[in-house]
Amino acid sequence: MKIKDRQILLFAVICAALWFRSPILEGYIIPTFGNTMYHVGIIRKTMETMYYPLYELSYGGGFRHFYVPAYRLLIASMAITSGIDPMPLSGMMTLAIALFIALMLYSLGRRIYDNHYVGLCAALFFVISPELTIFSSRALPQSLGLFMIPLTLYFVLREQRLLSVLAAMATALTHQMTLLVLVLTLLIYSVLQLRDKNKFLSAFVPLLAACATYGIWQMYTMQTLDIFSISQVKYHEGTVVDWKLFARAGLVVIPFSIIGFIRTFLSDHMPRDRKLLMLSWFAATLLLTKNELFGVSIFMDRFFTFWVECMVIFAGFGLFYSLNYLDGLLNKVGTK
Repeated sequence: MKIKDRQILLFAVICAALWFRSPILEGYIIPTFGNTMYHVGIIRKTMETMYYPLYELSYGGGFRHFYVPAYRLLIASMAITSGIDPMPLSGMMTLAIALFIALMLYSLGRRIYDNHYVGLCAALFFVISPELTIFSSRALPQSLGLFMIPLTLYFVLREQRLLSVLAAMATALTHQMTLLVLVLTLLIYSVLQLRDKNKFLSAFVPLLAACATYGIWQMYTMQTLDIFSISQVKYHEGTVVDWKLFARAGLVVIPFSIIGFIRTFLSDHMPRDRKLLMLSWFAATLLLTKNELFGVSIFMDRFFTFWVECMVIFAGFGLFYSLNYLDGLLNKVGTK
């Protein structure tokens, strides 16, 4: 089998992604960013008892927690199967998840724009974006969420209903903020596709599956569907995304994402459903990132990470378009 240039480039991008995140393996313990120790505690308790704890282990303990289990159960099951301690394994799985995010962004970019090189550019921007590097280098459920969003949207775009439903259900059990991003994206896309029954159902069915899955889990763990009693919601945890924080998307990512956004919606050749899906994803993440404008003020900086993930797809197309345009200009100059 002949190895093509794009395969070599993809391999190089993946190697760079892993190298950027390799410091997580350098210490005796994983870096304690955010709640990494908190999650490892639940993982270790699950391994010791073979039962997922429903009651909080930190903050004084003794009350039911609201965290969904997918990430913790993934690490716990891998640790039990491999015999590796969950602390170093969490670092190893962080690298594995980062690898899958890069591959998923490549696949989604290639699918949306029908071009391998757009996918490669999207994967490249994932590697060099400071925001995505930060949140895919931490042993947290959000890193898994950054993989689940493009995976689910990929299945929705291909109208693979069973796979999209399963992916949406897994997303619901991965991370609440990831779930909100997916639900709002699919809701907007469903509304925009009301005239097309098949495409409407391809988004609305997984939307219902995700909501039902999370609702059942919260009833099981907290014995209520009231999300407003959750402390992070009640006390409006989160940081407003100002221009300084916005720059963390990447000073190279931002201009190319603007070019890609404009060219996407000016294109006459791109299928309508792909444009609408990208528009839905962009609008959902933007609205969630700036939710303080609507008086919500919850997790704005965390939702921003998912907005940047959408931006790198646009940036991939923006870079590809710019290089093609530059190549055309150089060819014109060369023929004179």
